[in-house]
Amino acid sequence: MKNILVVSIHAYQKTLSPDHGILKARYPYGFCRHYPTCSEYTKLAIQENGSLKGTLLGFKRVARCNPFVQPSVDLSYKKGTN
Repeated sequence: MKNILVVSIHAYQKTLSPDHGILKARYPYGFCRHYPTCSEYTKLAIQENGSLKGTLLGFKRVARCNPFVQPSVDLSYKKGTN
């Protein structure tokens, strides 16, 4: 399951993502307010914590992503840093 999720996110990044895919030329300075991007964060969280917890961390990250939040570097996907 973990590999299927990671491959799915990777496919999204290579096709539809404004930060990673074919639309990257349209946003030369990036589109996401945070580092790593939400899709990359979710992919790293799944690889580090497994499919269930990684997906939940990814959903939390996407829920926090809005124009009223200061841009940040977020490495809370790593085990023991929550």
